[in-house]
Amino acid sequence: MRDRETFKEHKKRIETVIDYILKNINNDISLQKLAEVANYSPFHLQKLFKQITGESPKQYVLKVRLETTLLLMIIHPHRSVKEVSIDCGFSSPSAFSRSVKRYFGIPPEEIRGYSPQERMRLFKTKKPKTIPQTEIKHENQIQKLDIRIKKIEAITGIYLIAPCDDPAKIQESFKEIIQTSIANDLSFDRKRIYGILCPHQGNIYKIFVAINKHQQMPGKFNVTEIKAGKYVTFKISGDMRETIRIGHFLYHKWLPENGYKIADVTRFEAFSENPATTPYNEVRREVYMPVEPM
Repeated sequence: MRDRETFKEHKKRIETVIDYILKNINNDISLQKLAEVANYSPFHLQKLFKQITGESPKQYVLKVRLETTLLLMIIHPHRSVKEVSIDCGFSSPSAFSRSVKRYFGIPPEEIRGYSPQERMRLFKTKKPKTIPQTEIKHENQIQKLDIRIKKIEAITGIYLIAPCDDPAKIQESFKEIIQTSIANDLSFDRKRIYGILCPHQGNIYKIFVAINKHQQMPGKFNVTEIKAGKYVTFKISGDMRETIRIGHFLYHKWLPENGYKIADVTRFEAFSENPATTPYNEVRREVYMPVEPM
């Protein structure tokens, strides 16, 4: 029992570090800083991080930076390679170019000439276990979606992390976070259960339960926030590939035709059914993608 509690505490702290990395990808992320976030020594952090994620903190930071860079080049094609490299925390364009070529096998200048679909396939080529990218099909069906623009206020909540490409683990984590919330007498609305999608930033899916932001939180919980702003939304059921397929359609066609562009790489989804009791691929979901005027 004690070993299980110890592992849960280690996992919680590593998830705090991962969340910090995702939020500070354009800053200088040192091992010392990550150790401070986790409240471990640098040596202990490296050991536990590798045990839980399979990668060292340095490898993980570089992977997330490179994958974020590629996604930014897809959704912001007007931005220069130098601008994107700075935004993702690389010390110089030359260091960025070397890292991209080592990771993807292609220099960023060549990637810039690829079509968005070709760039997206680089994820599948580099990481064959991640969600495969699909071409847009059945466009007439997609155009019948109830696509809307909505403004939302910031949402504060607690979260767990699961792999984006593991529906069973996602459902299991929803069960865990709901049970833990109830056991700790947290006031939350069952309708305010969300998933935060970061499939192209380390294959991360955050299981998120909104709570009263003025409520005092026990130290055992990791807390984060869904940003306030304007979002394009659509409703869907099916697996993650279906979500990505429709996201591609919105990016390539619906958004530019309606005067919008993607504002950020992170999106989230709300659920019509309880994702803890209904398999993820069967849950009716409303997906929110952050947007801004072109």
